[in-house]
Amino acid sequence: MAQAEHRKKSATADDVLTAEQLGWRFGLGTVLIVGSYAAWPLIPVVIASDLAPSVKAALSGLFGATPFLGKIAAVALMGRPAYQFLKKTVFQKLRGKSRAPAK
Repeated sequence: MAQAEHRKKSATADDVLTAEQLGWRFGLGTVLIVGSYAAWPLIPVVIASDLAPSVKAALSGLFGATPFLGKIAAVALMGRPAYQFLKKTVFQKLRGKSRAPAK
């Protein structure tokens, strides 16, 4: 019973963590998420190549799904608290830029 309570406590989104507390896994997971989007520009290169149509389809599908697969791998690598921190930080920055100054 004590372990279940500890898990509930550690999984809350109210925990305030910093990037330094999260360690190297946070940095590597962030690079994995951002870097996975580099696969999309490769799709036109694959389509224009002289590969067999089945290979083109497979590579295009793989490159198209890479951002999604990269996020799954990053969450598995970082862990839930680190992913929550990343999501919270990005949303705060986006909200700050989208709000117009009050007059």
